[in-house]
Amino acid sequence: MSATHDLRADPRWRAGGPVPAPRPRRAGRDRRRPAPARRILAACLAPVPILASAALLLWTLTLSPFTAPFVERGTQEAELAIRTAMAREVDAAWVAARLDRALAAEDLDDARLALSLAERFGVPVRADQAEAVGAMEAELTGPWATATACGACAVDIASCPRLDLLAICGVPVEISPVGDVNALRRAGVAAWRGEEVDRLDAGLAVAGLAATGAVLLSGGTSVTVKAGTGLLRTARRLGTLTPAFRASLGRLADIGLRTDRILPYLLGRTALDEVADMGRVAALSAVAADIGRVADRTSLTDTALLLRHVDGPDDAARLARAAEAMGPETRAAFDVLGKARVFRALVRLSGLALLAAGMVYALALQVALWLAGRFGRLFWTALTEVVRGR
Repeated sequence: MSATHDLRADPRWRAGGPVPAPRPRRAGRDRRRPAPARRILAACLAPVPILASAALLLWTLTLSPFTAPFVERGTQEAELAIRTAMAREVDAAWVAARLDRALAAEDLDDARLALSLAERFGVPVRADQAEAVGAMEAELTGPWATATACGACAVDIASCPRLDLLAICGVPVEISPVGDVNALRRAGVAAWRGEEVDRLDAGLAVAGLAATGAVLLSGGTSVTVKAGTGLLRTARRLGTLTPAFRASLGRLADIGLRTDRILPYLLGRTALDEVADMGRVAALSAVAADIGRVADRTSLTDTALLLRHVDGPDDAARLARAAEAMGPETRAAFDVLGKARVFRALVRLSGLALLAAGMVYALALQVALWLAGRFGRLFWTALTEVVRGR
């Protein structure tokens, strides 16, 4: 009750009862200032959110979230990511430019790919370009042109003008045991003549022959290795192996080849494990198995061309994962998006890495706000003192 309390307004005064005197105000008490205990409690509680965030962040960092921040997507998730990116890229302008380039170079494979992508994503094709592609296909796929080109492919697969001819006339021989034996024969003849032996070609041949024997013993479980070694040799002859991948394969081809045992093996006088160290052959076979997985999900010819995107064993494994996700559309995905974007679509940030990044951001924001509050109060106090001094 204040000092200016009006007794006549008090109902107890009207009733004739006693009216308590108003409480005197304590001298020197400032109700706007908190008590010392409350100030101490507030000072203690102020840094609690920052300390809690820092503790949680330190605990999260002990789990090493940034050691491997990316994790592999599932097959269906990777397929969806790649298809979404392709749908954004393939439009009428892209298809028209691709067809113009294919027609100018008389590249029937490229033109077919552009038309298939246009159909898949519902992109209209200009009538003049469609007619030009039809005329080029009629000219290049005639009986005489096909027979001539197939003969050239059988002699030298690097001269094959089309993928369908490469699949029919060139690749089957290279991926067969006949191709492996022929490659090993070339190495044996070169060693007998004192010439330099192509150890990569011979190493792939040994891995292929070892896989052939494993196929016979296991009932087919090593067929991917056999296909992979033949395709690596084919891609090398086609010139689609990158220099980095050739160098990696060259190191893996150090299989302890004994050139003096090649001809006895070909004559059936010795076993294959006397020609090379089968333990070292296993590392080369592992890379070949990844290439074989690509061929199993796409095609032999597509795989031979896709190898131009491989720079090492890790890329071979990623290519195999992309093929598992996209299947026959793998080559189209690489042609549209490029190697980097396809490989990025195969991974995503892990939940632990996202949590750690969010906690780093939260801690930084809390510290910034706390510092801003402290400096703001100091500035306001200084400004108030200046105003009062005037």
